[in-house]
Amino acid sequence: MPRKFFLFASLAYVLSAKAQTPGGYSTNLRAWYKADANAYSGTGPLVSCANNSLVRQWNDQTGNAFHLSQATSADRPTWLDGSASAYFNYNPSVKFTNDYLQRAAPGILVSGASYNRMNLYAVYYDYDAADFDWLLITSGSNGFTRLSLSMNWGGAAVFDCDVASTSNRVSPNTSAQLPAARTNIVAVKSDNTGIYGGGETNLIQAFCNGAAGPATTTHTPIVHGNFPTQVGDNRLVATDAMNYPFTGELAEMFLYTGTVSQAIHQRIESYLALKYSARLFSHDYFNTAGTTIYANSGTYTNGVIGVMRDDNQGFNQKQSRQPDDSTRVFIGALATTNVGNGSSFSTDLQSVVVGHDGGRMRSGFSTAAEIPGGQGIFSRIGREWKVTNTAFTGTFSMGFKLNTTPITASDLRLLVDDDGNFTNATMYGTASGLTFTYVGGVVTIGGIATSMIPANSTRYITIASVANSSPLPVELLAFTARPSGTSMVELDWTTASESNNDHFELQRSANGIDFFSIGTVDGAGTTQATTTYDFMDRAPVLGTNYYRMKQVDLDATFTYSNVEAVVMDRVPGLSLYPNPTQDVVYISGLEPELANELMIFNASGQQVPFPRESISAGRIDVSTLPRGLYIVRLLEQVASLVKE
Repeated sequence: MPRKFFLFASLAYVLSAKAQTPGGYSTNLRAWYKADANAYSGTGPLVSCANNSLVRQWNDQTGNAFHLSQATSADRPTWLDGSASAYFNYNPSVKFTNDYLQRAAPGILVSGASYNRMNLYAVYYDYDAADFDWLLITSGSNGFTRLSLSMNWGGAAVFDCDVASTSNRVSPNTSAQLPAARTNIVAVKSDNTGIYGGGETNLIQAFCNGAAGPATTTHTPIVHGNFPTQVGDNRLVATDAMNYPFTGELAEMFLYTGTVSQAIHQRIESYLALKYSARLFSHDYFNTAGTTIYANSGTYTNGVIGVMRDDNQGFNQKQSRQPDDSTRVFIGALATTNVGNGSSFSTDLQSVVVGHDGGRMRSGFSTAAEIPGGQGIFSRIGREWKVTNTAFTGTFSMGFKLNTTPITASDLRLLVDDDGNFTNATMYGTASGLTFTYVGGVVTIGGIATSMIPANSTRYITIASVANSSPLPVELLAFTARPSGTSMVELDWTTASESNNDHFELQRSANGIDFFSIGTVDGAGTTQATTTYDFMDRAPVLGTNYYRMKQVDLDATFTYSNVEAVVMDRVPGLSLYPNPTQDVVYISGLEPELANELMIFNASGQQVPFPRESISAGRIDVSTLPRGLYIVRLLEQVASLVKE
């Protein structure tokens, strides 16, 4: 009897393992590679990769056994366990520099076959947008029969998706839709009856982090050739561009050779986004049962992360962080990698998903009044989070990077509300079973239970302090710019309080885009008093001047103020000659007694020294100044000077 039970259990495990597919959808899944499964540094016998080891073989997860390998040690990519890389949410990746993996011809497709429907997905991080990269090339040559993903060919900012051949190409841009230095989800779909198997007119379309990208309404049937599959570079097909390696990391890639419906497509993208902390820009988040686990609309669509168990796709994310690591959510004890977290969910299809409203990680005048009365709250931060609990019955923790001192963790409170208006929020502290710690600039709140955020509900949270000894970082109360006389601009700003504030940097721009520094003012460090500052720009340009203030903390983190515009249209002019000059310049109206009123500024608005003793009969010596453009000011009059 025990033996029969063991056999039955083993069979059930095998069937369950075979059912684990992206989005829980297995029909026509041709090949599937994910860095958190079956990457080997040795093959005789199989040896699983350790952190920073070279990848000898990367196995296909579908059962089709389309394994990728690399026999030459010098050409093998590197496996990363997710502990050092912040790109994939504590999950592993395969790092490519000047290396590649391959499967001999005919690769992962059938030579001589024509596929009317293809759905290709990849999650990657590109280090450099300037170089041409091959991410995938298979089953073709010279662009005619290949299925491929490549980027920045000929210096163009495009991500070329050929499904298959260049005659079936769509090309998102790599400047906004799929930019470098960001974790991206790219999906490219082709279907000769419409991309979702319905009435869609688009037959080929790319999706960039969930958002619909470039599309075409034509689809040319292509017969695939007898060529290898290569990931990371093209080294084997001489009729295509060779030796243009992908420089970045690949976390997951898979291909369907059949229709993927819109509902399944969105489940797949939800799985990839939550697993790798990559933002979705369009639809809601779903599990494999089709349940909406986070409504991705309205205000709280930033930095969506979550913990989740979904057995149908082998998804067991026990800890997550936003790409900037400003917020974390986890069950159990936080580890350096997701697999290293030894905690577990009690049942399948449980999740806690979190997103924020984009508010500042500091308190401010606009949010000071939105607190529950009578609770003794001193301050709260501006950012708010929406938390959706789907069937989760345990406790979880959240971490928030505040970078502020001093702070006493026991002074902090968690505010929980049912509609996002915190004037009637419920306040929770240690008496409610929560724990608060503050280490390395991160506040961690542990023990968040279903009594606070019930299963199958959505709540809104933020952080508050009940003591002025633990102030939360404070944003600007006001920043203004106004003309002073006819030739200067006065900048004024006020803080309600400051925490860990080093200095303010004032910046000016002539176009509202390109700003440069015009001066700095020391901050007050840490204070609970309202503080007012001012700065005078003595060399504004004729026309519109744009100003902003950069507040810099002691740890070098910074935030920007609002941008203010001032139009200077009546700046009185000086008469300078000769102009340009190499050594001396004559200034009308300049007398020796006005020597201390004369100032010269460089193109960055910085005052520069010059030999005042040289002033004589309206003449000054500028021979020591470097070549360039300068602003000369005498009282309220200004003029431009070119030093050759």
